Amino acid sequence: MPLQIDLPPGFSGMPVGTGDRLNRSHAWMVAENVAAGAGTSIEEFGSYLMALVPAMQANGIRVFGKFAVGTRKGDVATLTLGVTQWPETAPANRDAVVAALAEQYRGRHKHAVVRPVRLPIGPAIVAISEGEFRLPEKGVRAQIKGEYQIPLPDNRSVVILSVVAESEDAWPAVAEATAKVAWSLRSDEAAG
Repeated sequence: MPLQIDLPPGFSGMPVGTGDRLNRSHAWMVAENVAAGAGTSIEEFGSYLMALVPAMQANGIRVFGKFAVGTRKGDVATLTLGVTQWPETAPANRDAVVAALAEQYRGRHKHAVVRPVRLPIGPAIVAISEGEFRLPEKGVRAQIKGEYQIPLPDNRSVVILSVVAESEDAWPAVAEATAKVAWSLRSDEAAG
C-alpha cells in the first residue's frame, strides 16, 4: 500500500525500499550530507547505512532518520516509520484493532500513557513511554518515546511511527513533531 507522510523540518534520513540500488543511492545521499559531521568518510558512513538496510527491511522499516527538536542546540530525535502485517486475520472494524493494539501496548509497557485517537487516515493509538537504552561500557541513556500505531484501510497492515529523544526538555517539541507526522499520513485507500 503506497503511503505518504510529511517529515519534520530538518529531517535527515533515508527511505528504505526493496531495491538494493535505490537503497544504496539513498544511503550515499545521506552520507554526503552527514559524514563530515560524524567524523567519517562518505564511503564509510554509506557502508554503515547499507549494513543496516537488511535489518530495517526485515522489520518493515520504510523511513529512518533524525531531526533537531526543541530550543537547545544538540537536542535530536530519531524517527522510525515501519509497516507490519496484522499477525492473524484482523477484524474488519479498525476501532476493534485499535483496542487490541492499545491492550497489547499496555501489557508490554506498564507505565506508558496509551490512548486511542482519530487521525485523518482513521483510528489509531498514541503512546508515550519512558525507558532506558543501555550501551556497552558507556552507561545508560534515558529515552522518551512517542509512538503511533495506525491500522491502515487495507485491514491487513499497521503503521508504527516511533520518535525517540534523549532529552526531557525537548519532549514537548518531540510530541508535536510526532503528531504532525502521524496526522499527515495518507494512503491511496479511503480512511475509515
